[in-house]
Amino acid sequence: MKAYFFCFLLCLTSILKVNAANPGSPTNLRTSDKINTIGTNDHPFFGWYVNDIDENEIQSAYQILLASSAEKLAKGDADIWDSGKTKSRLQNYIDFNGKTLSPATRYYWKVRTWDKDGNVSPYAAFTYFDTGLFKAADWNGALWIRRESKDVNDYTYFRKEVSLVNKTIKKAIVYLSAYHNYELYINGDIIGKGLAHHYPQYAYYNAYDVTGKLKSINTLAAMTHWYGGGQGRPKGDSRFILKLIVTYEDGTKAEFGTDKSWKQIPVAAFNPATAKRGGEGIGFVDVIDSRKALTDWNKPDFNDADWQQSKEIGAHPSAPFTGELQPDLTRRIEKTIKPVAVKNLGNGRYIIDLGKIYAGVPDISFAGGKAGDTVKMLGGFVLKEDGTVSEKINQSTNLTYSFVLNGNTAQFKPIVYLGYQYLQVNNSPIVLTTENVKFIVRYYELEPERANFNSSNPMLNKVWGLMTHSVTLGAQEDFVDTPTREKGGFLSDGWSQAVSAMITMGERAMNHRVLLQFLDSQDQYWPDGRLNAVYPNADGKRDIPDFTQQYLLWVWDYYLQTGNTEFLKTNYTRIKKVAAYVSAYSNPKTGLIEKLAGGSGPYAYGIIDWPSNMRYGYDMESTSRTVISAYAYADFDIIAKIATIIGQSADADLYRAKAVAISKAINKELINKDGVYIDGLLSDGTQSKHVSQHANMFPLALGIVPAANKKAVINTIKERKMSVGMVTLRFLPQALGLAEEASQLLKLYTNTQWDGWAKNITQGATATWESWNALERNDSMCHPWGTSGLDGMQQYFLGVRSIKPQHELVEIKPLDFKGELKNVSGSVPTDKGDIKVAWERDLKTYQLTLQSPANVTANVYIPKGTSSSLIVSVNGKPVNGKISGNYILLSGIGSGKHTFKRGL
Repeated sequence: MKAYFFCFLLCLTSILKVNAANPGSPTNLRTSDKINTIGTNDHPFFGWYVNDIDENEIQSAYQILLASSAEKLAKGDADIWDSGKTKSRLQNYIDFNGKTLSPATRYYWKVRTWDKDGNVSPYAAFTYFDTGLFKAADWNGALWIRRESKDVNDYTYFRKEVSLVNKTIKKAIVYLSAYHNYELYINGDIIGKGLAHHYPQYAYYNAYDVTGKLKSINTLAAMTHWYGGGQGRPKGDSRFILKLIVTYEDGTKAEFGTDKSWKQIPVAAFNPATAKRGGEGIGFVDVIDSRKALTDWNKPDFNDADWQQSKEIGAHPSAPFTGELQPDLTRRIEKTIKPVAVKNLGNGRYIIDLGKIYAGVPDISFAGGKAGDTVKMLGGFVLKEDGTVSEKINQSTNLTYSFVLNGNTAQFKPIVYLGYQYLQVNNSPIVLTTENVKFIVRYYELEPERANFNSSNPMLNKVWGLMTHSVTLGAQEDFVDTPTREKGGFLSDGWSQAVSAMITMGERAMNHRVLLQFLDSQDQYWPDGRLNAVYPNADGKRDIPDFTQQYLLWVWDYYLQTGNTEFLKTNYTRIKKVAAYVSAYSNPKTGLIEKLAGGSGPYAYGIIDWPSNMRYGYDMESTSRTVISAYAYADFDIIAKIATIIGQSADADLYRAKAVAISKAINKELINKDGVYIDGLLSDGTQSKHVSQHANMFPLALGIVPAANKKAVINTIKERKMSVGMVTLRFLPQALGLAEEASQLLKLYTNTQWDGWAKNITQGATATWESWNALERNDSMCHPWGTSGLDGMQQYFLGVRSIKPQHELVEIKPLDFKGELKNVSGSVPTDKGDIKVAWERDLKTYQLTLQSPANVTANVYIPKGTSSSLIVSVNGKPVNGKISGNYILLSGIGSGKHTFKRGL
């Protein structure tokens, strides 16, 4: 049989080699994960798609040429960097290694690739990127400015006219930073909105190409909004800086920067002295008086004679903004949607139903009414029996708006976003319909259209839709826990959402930025290696021990998706400190982690899960907790792998030994007489009597359960159905998936009687909740940490798992649902292109179709069924596989479209 298999492969290879075509030109060229990137740092990285019509192709090498001009690049004069022919399958996160780059400069590059047989592609059509401002000196000519104000909720308009000489513009780039938010306009056209919030010493800036927006005389205008500190938003102070650099075709430049000559005025329509919304510092209730609204304030010819000059704070750096401004490449995406329904309740009252929870702001044009009359509005999640919005189910947040009419036409459009499904409008002067009510949805950096999954189970499809929609709710300035109550970048919430965004929507830039932010929290607060539990934030030093432990899992997830080795190298010292912090609390007697320092009250020694009822009785009296030691095993194992990758062999050996040691300790100390795991050891060293799903799913998911105990551990997990909350949720599908408990896994996602996504959907959920019983507790009903279940859907239903970084090697192994699930199809976005899988099964046959982009190799697992044959039909030809448990394994399946069939 083996001889037949190798003969088949040899013949196939020979045929392909004879007929092999040269690769096509690479496409989708990206710099630092963006196309035509504006504002990179001085060390960008590069990526592309390989194009090759041949099946089973890989990229064996690449060559990048980078030049200071398009003309030089066209001639092959790579005066900045010629990578030479570099043998590598990497096709993203190729780090720049040429001459020193200059700030505020455009560079041009192209790439070609070689296939496995040494055939070379043509060069790609060239692309470009623009570097940003690297150092404080690069901001010369621009000063931090502000409007002098004691408002705690400060809205300010700025504007300045600038004139250009009569020359052809080659390019024009604007760089700006503001605290906290801005809207930038040129000649009345919106240019961009931001900004990502960070502590002042780490503050970000954005850059935009505005070449096509400029005329001979231009009005630069911005609205800024500063509103103190809150979760996800350090206080800082109100300020704004902008620099515009115009480069003409003759090589000359003109530069314009903020200074006292910029005119400013408060945005009078926004009342700065309103009530706080509650929650955790998310801001103030919007009270907008349309009688005071300015029109055309951002356009040329506006009369700003009564505006005041700006207050100059000074050049950058200026305390507390003491560090170099960092480029933020993430961008806000806004889309306008119509409500699915508008119900007229009579007497000027309406219920606007968006169909599901969205994050954003309403946009309604009111007309008529009496000047001075007020339209009251209330956002919400649930309707009462009388059809009005419930004030009680509100995530402990004031979701009201007030809009004062002007008697004519007036646009109601708040600035600060919230998340909700319903908006109740009282005292509307006009009839509201689905045609005159809009809602502006917002999220950062995502491509929701790439999220693709379908199956024969309607509820499974709804659960996928619930989770993928929820990803868009949390992807705001950071991966926030909720767009309503807190807007905080919690580490555990961030990990859950960030990985889901990567694996379903191809997100990269936000993951990279937020991972670095949490390392900033270590530098700022935690010399022992801990990380802030929420960061950035207004309440300073704050940690939760197991959130810090989760950070290394996030790092490893990110590396497997991206292959970004430079991230590991550059940040290794800080990343390793996380594992060192955990290791410092190893009890020398038991080998377990005991009283892991951090947190307070219900968070001390580890939160385990949250809210507290989502612990399902986990024994919090235990001081050596099973979950904490299991995280420690994962942390040590990950650091050992990272150390190996970057050549730190001594650390690799040290942490590999630590991982082995703690896995043995877990199995020695934490298994009871029934052969299953208890919640931990009590302070006197005795075992807890409580057996939780948490304590058993972790060892199973991490692969440390002894063979003799697996059956008992699996049964213990299954008996508890869904008995975990969102902090640990990812590990339950992982445990069941690795144990190949297909039927139980399907129930976990679709059983409407168990706690879980399906039950919540029957209760009206349109987004994942903070807890499975959020409706009863008034917990958050838009809390995207529940999206971690997407990982299990991709790995065990669709069957795609990355084995080597950047999907160089993937495993295609859908579980065998034996008729309970008849078919699944979907795609997984990767840095090489989308991997597409479709499988279907009946009682007698199984068919799987795999379509992979060039440079992806797959190990494909086909259910063995009851047949003893090792033959699988691959594209209509018999191929001999090998037995791997309950599957037939076909190794080394290359790119292209392959259909596998087998009788069961």
